[in-house]
Amino acid sequence: MTGRGRRRDSSGFGGDTRSVSVTVNYALNLVVATMLIGGVLTATGGMVQDRRESAARTELSVLGERIAGDLMAADRLAQTGSAGPETDPTVSISTAVPERVAGTRYDVRVNATESNARLVLQSDTPEVTVEVGFHNDTAVRNATVRGGDLRIVLNTDSDPDRLEVRSR
Repeated sequence: MTGRGRRRDSSGFGGDTRSVSVTVNYALNLVVATMLIGGVLTATGGMVQDRRESAARTELSVLGERIAGDLMAADRLAQTGSAGPETDPTVSISTAVPERVAGTRYDVRVNATESNARLVLQSDTPEVTVEVGFHNDTAVRNATVRGGDLRIVLNTDSDPDRLEVRSR
């Protein structure tokens, strides 16, 4: 025994447990931090996907309205006539639209019947579908094209004459 009444440990640390306490605290802090980061990532992961779907839906709606507007303009041009008597009207409208919306590719599908004409735009990932209606007097050929620069042409080779949406 020493003069103060304590017994001296043979290891020279005298019963000191502070090093274990620091190590345990450090490990517990790492576990808590990992759980917090994991929880935040899990909670925000779904929110990011929702935002991406919302962005794709908005962009597809805007593009659908633009393409529908160009289809109706081509329809009006085809209806107003030709270059003169005994000639077929020639209509060709270029529509510049992006190849991707919200970072993904998309398709434009034209579904036109006598009573109902609409464009269906669908993105790949996330899978979002938007429908946009339009009015036409000139027949429109049903087709599916990949998003990107498009051409709307009056196909006079078909019987009857039809507007057609093509990739450029």
